[in-house]
Amino acid sequence: MSHNVTVTLTPMNRFTLIVFTLTVMVGISGCKKPKRYDLIVENAIILTDSGLVEGKTVLVKGDTIVGIIDAGEPVRTRKVVDADGGIVLPGFIDSHTSIACFFKSNGKAFDTHPKSLTTFYRSIVSKHFLPYGVTTVVDAEPDSAWVSQIESWKPNPKLTDIIAARLIEDGKSAFNPSLSPCLFIKGVYKGNDEANSSSSSFWILTGIQNGLSYPKNVEGVQSIVNPLLLLTGSNGMVENRIVNVYGIKQNIPDELLAIEGISYMAENSPSLLDSVAAILGSNNASLSTGLYRIKHFVDSGFTTCGIEPTEAIKQRLRYGFTHLMEYVRTLHDKGVELRIGCNMPFDGSAFAQEQNLLLEAGFTIPEIGKISSFNAAKTLAIHNHKGKIAIGYTADLVVFPKNDTESKFDFTRIKRVIKGGRAEKMK
Repeated sequence: MSHNVTVTLTPMNRFTLIVFTLTVMVGISGCKKPKRYDLIVENAIILTDSGLVEGKTVLVKGDTIVGIIDAGEPVRTRKVVDADGGIVLPGFIDSHTSIACFFKSNGKAFDTHPKSLTTFYRSIVSKHFLPYGVTTVVDAEPDSAWVSQIESWKPNPKLTDIIAARLIEDGKSAFNPSLSPCLFIKGVYKGNDEANSSSSSFWILTGIQNGLSYPKNVEGVQSIVNPLLLLTGSNGMVENRIVNVYGIKQNIPDELLAIEGISYMAENSPSLLDSVAAILGSNNASLSTGLYRIKHFVDSGFTTCGIEPTEAIKQRLRYGFTHLMEYVRTLHDKGVELRIGCNMPFDGSAFAQEQNLLLEAGFTIPEIGKISSFNAAKTLAIHNHKGKIAIGYTADLVVFPKNDTESKFDFTRIKRVIKGGRAEKMK
C-alpha cells in the first residue's frame, strides 16, 4: 500500500529553504577559485593582427601567453607588470647577426669553443641584446665550431635565444651576367642538405636573378641594388662616380655602393626599381634591411675609408640615404616582408635605432612591430609560437612607457622586457 504525503510550507519555511539553497550555491561557487597566473601585463596597448588595441591584460603561465582579457577584470597572479597605458609589442627578432664578428671586433678571443666558454659568450650576447627588447637573434654567419652547441642549447628566460644558420652550399649559382649575377645560397637553418630541406628551413639567398626566378629571402638592400647595376651595365658608371667623388678605386664598401647605386638607379631607371619591388612583393619575398649599418656609414663610418669629411660629401651621402629609405618604403608598399637584421659588430642598440629610422620614414608603430618580430619569425618558420601577442605564443614581450603626447615615440625607451614569461630588471 502506498501513501501520498503532502507537505505544506509555511511562509517561514519557504524563507528558510531559500536561504539554505542560496547558502549551498554560494558555498559551491566559493570552492571554484579563479585560476592563478604566473605573470600578467595589465593596462596595456597591445599589438594584434588588427593593429594596436587599448585596455588589455595579457595573462602568462610559465613561458606562454594563455589569455588576453580586458583591463580591470579581477585576476589572481604571482607577479604584475603594469604597462600603465604603454604600448606592448612582441619580442624583437634580429634576423641577421654574426656573433663571431661581434666578439672579434670587440677584442675577445673566439678561437676555441669549450662548452663553458660558449655559455659565457651566450651571456654576453644577451647583455647586449635583451635590454633592447631583442629576445631572439639569428647568427647568419656562424663559426663552424659554434653551430652544434647553439642548436643544443635549451631555451633560457634569462638569455636571448640564438638560432644558427648552417652552411650548405656556397657558390651554387656563380657569377654570370646573362643568368644569375651575384646569386648564391649561403645557409640553411636546421637542415643537413638541400634534398632534406623543408618549409621549416631558413634559406639565405643574396642577389637577384635575370628572369622570373627571384630569391625568397634577401639579405640587405645592397643585395638588390648591386645586381641591378650589373644587369643594366651601370656598375662601371657608378664605380667611376665613386672614384671621382670619393677617391676610392678599390675595395669599395658595400654601404657606399648601395648609396651611390640607389641614387643612380632612381635617377636613370626608376621604372626598373619599381618593377623589381613589384615582383619581389608578389612573391612575398623577405628582406633583411641592414639600414642602421648604412646609416652609421653615412654619419661617420665613411671616414674610416679615408674619405674626407667635407660638407659636400656629407650632403651627398645623406641624399643617397634618402633615396634608399624611399625605396625601402616602396618595397614595403609592394608587399615585400621587411625584417630587421643589423649585422655585427652592432648590438641591440642598433636594432632600436633602425626601428626609429623606419619611424622617421613614415612607418607606423604597428608596421614596425610586425617588421621587428612576426616577419622574421615567418622567415624562420617559427611564427606558430613567436612573433605575436596571442594565446599559445611564447611570452616574449616588450613594454614601452606611456608616450608623452608632446614627444614622438622612441624605440630606445623601453620600460620592461619579458623573456619567456620572466620579467627582466631594467637598469
